[in-house]
Amino acid sequence: MEIRKFVLSGVLMMFLSVAGNAQQKYVQSDGPAFDGYDLVSYFAGAKPLPGIQKYGVKYDGLTLLFANMANMQEFKRQPDKYLPAYGGYCATAVSNQSLVVPNFANFDIQNDKLLFFETKGFFNGRTEWNKDPQLNEILADRHYRQTFKEGNK
Repeated sequence: MEIRKFVLSGVLMMFLSVAGNAQQKYVQSDGPAFDGYDLVSYFAGAKPLPGIQKYGVKYDGLTLLFANMANMQEFKRQPDKYLPAYGGYCATAVSNQSLVVPNFANFDIQNDKLLFFETKGFFNGRTEWNKDPQLNEILADRHYRQTFKEGNK
């Protein structure tokens, strides 16, 4: 009887460990991904544009919105160019081994990658990231790959 309890508790702990570690490759939301911002627009100007439902597409389980037909078509041609690094999680948090939903209006383009950052009170992830962007990129790349067991950033 004791052995049976031991085995069952081990199986239960293993199940809870696996279930608790289930992570989403991309930031998830109830509505459009990335608060509905047009991913292509981040690369085109100083401010991201809100997407329009009319120019929505499904991609890898995400609902993405675009401000216009041209941006939607551009994304379809080169999705990897426009998808945010680290699945859209806060780049600074990822470099610190954490997955945090960012403020999608707080962003930067570095090394042709779209990076998002959280803002919380007086904390700005972008400011922290820029203190040592090379090291933070190395750490974030490593953690994201380890978390999702793939080379996708």
